[in-house]
Amino acid sequence: NQARNWEEFRAALRHWVVPAQNFVYADVEGNIGYQMPGDIPIRANGQGLVPVPGWTGEYEWTGYIPFDELPSAYNPSTHFIATANNKVVPDDYPYFISYEWSAPYRAQRIVHLLTAQDKLSVQDFRQIQADTYSILGEQLVPYLLALEPQGTLEEQAMEQLRAWDFHNEADSSGAAIFQVFYLQLVENTFADELGEELFEDYLGRDEFHHVALERLMKQPDSSWFDDVSTSEVEERDEILRRSFKGAIAYLSDRFGDTPARWTWGRLHTMTFVHNPLGQSGIAPLEMLFNRGPIPARGSGYTVDAASFDYTEPFAVNHGVSYRQIIDLGDWGNSFFIHT
Repeated sequence: NQARNWEEFRAALRHWVVPAQNFVYADVEGNIGYQMPGDIPIRANGQGLVPVPGWTGEYEWTGYIPFDELPSAYNPSTHFIATANNKVVPDDYPYFISYEWSAPYRAQRIVHLLTAQDKLSVQDFRQIQADTYSILGEQLVPYLLALEPQGTLEEQAMEQLRAWDFHNEADSSGAAIFQVFYLQLVENTFADELGEELFEDYLGRDEFHHVALERLMKQPDSSWFDDVSTSEVEERDEILRRSFKGAIAYLSDRFGDTPARWTWGRLHTMTFVHNPLGQSGIAPLEMLFNRGPIPARGSGYTVDAASFDYTEPFAVNHGVSYRQIIDLGDWGNSFFIHT
């Protein structure tokens, strides 16, 4: 916190051991930078993903990635730095850091908004931080809309999807239909092969199945789409139909047969729970100390993040607690907001 320039900033971070973090830098002279610090092990063999013999020495840590070779940038040619827990190294980076990067959608959307115009004001950055656009929705919905609806309710639901602008706003029915459809799609694609226990684990790791489904959509005859519990061989469009039908049943059971009323905020809510009194199991105390449920916008991979656990959908369990915009040319024009 006492660094006065980029060199001192990086020197301080040499002492940062764990956990690895994304640090961004800016100064009043217009310089910007990025540094990932942390002790990242170099292994003689393997990547730490699965158990290995610990008694042979074959898989020992041989050291740590040298600080000067960790991901870093200073005044890049892009003239901006954007980071959202996404993969920050190219495929030819000489060391292994992780496979468990966040799905790239938030970072992609931020980059798109940063490059959409030549100059950005404080108000522009407020709008960027509040953005709820779903890149995954943009990618997957066209495959669904290419199918023929079966029945009036499906036709009405598809009309809501056609009108959807891919923003996950609380009053959006398109967002609700897509999110429930997506949950059904994950289950119908992977659960039969993985089995109940493994699928439950996989469902909670959305950084994996988001990217997997994005790629599988381009392979309509992928074996993942075949339901191994049936004698037929299912392909992509059959699984899409099955998932859409499941989503319609899920939403109509909860909210009736009017798709325009199936809004995202009715499913996706946020509750602020007092600890410990709000978790006492005593209803009067919980009513007094907890706040919510409140209709919530965004999702796990929108810039304005509001994540939920796919195994217990769709209540928010993680999201934005603090945001700030610092105007380095006019400190008084800076803003911050807490949840």
